[in-house]
Amino acid sequence: MANNKTKVYKTPIGAIPKIVNNFIPKTDNQKVFYDSISYSDTQLILCHGIAGTGKTYVSIYKALQDVLRRGTPYNKLIIINPTVDVGNEDKLGFLPGELDKKIQQYNESTFTILDNIVGKAKAQKLIADGKVQIGVLNFLRGVNLNNCYVILDEAQNVSPMQMKTLVTRISDDCKMIIQGDMSQCDKYKNNGKPNFELSGFWDMWHRTKNVKGVNHMAFEREDCIRHPLVKRILQTYEDDQPIEL
Repeated sequence: MANNKTKVYKTPIGAIPKIVNNFIPKTDNQKVFYDSISYSDTQLILCHGIAGTGKTYVSIYKALQDVLRRGTPYNKLIIINPTVDVGNEDKLGFLPGELDKKIQQYNESTFTILDNIVGKAKAQKLIADGKVQIGVLNFLRGVNLNNCYVILDEAQNVSPMQMKTLVTRISDDCKMIIQGDMSQCDKYKNNGKPNFELSGFWDMWHRTKNVKGVNHMAFEREDCIRHPLVKRILQTYEDDQPIEL
């Protein structure tokens, strides 16, 4: 049963005061997701949700809270978007500028969330100091994943082998959040519909259903906080190809 009293999540006592906006869950499942990240015995969280459920905002907020807290075992937050493959010139080549500028263009929404949570100036300082690192999937090659939070966004577009390579690098002091929307998988069947069963996200979801230390979180379509028209349109896609988790 839902609690009618709205809970406000403030920066924890002892944290470095860099969180600008307190987190107020807009849905019950946002609160559930936030709490699931907090469990000390959980190192891997898989979260499925359609666009507009707030999964990226919640995960970045919680990760920043823990990274900025005094005495924390986490010294940085790494945010990865697999949309751009550094080794795929066909994708990167269409964008002007150096690689870091191209990465920023593909992660504009991530920068917006960071600015909202800690303020633009502090977000830029966290990035300059290496407390927050934003990149593409190939960016993780050679990167130390000790003592850090890792958020993999848009995970539906990662292959099973890429997912295996990423997840098997988790160390004792690494917490990893893998999130995406399987209905937006860019791998297609012959009929033109998304083939989410070819996704590494789908594969990892089902492989780890009974694995200790892994939490699974699935947002419902009712959790979408976008305009009612957008919610109705998204519903037509779900009706077209329902996803059974």
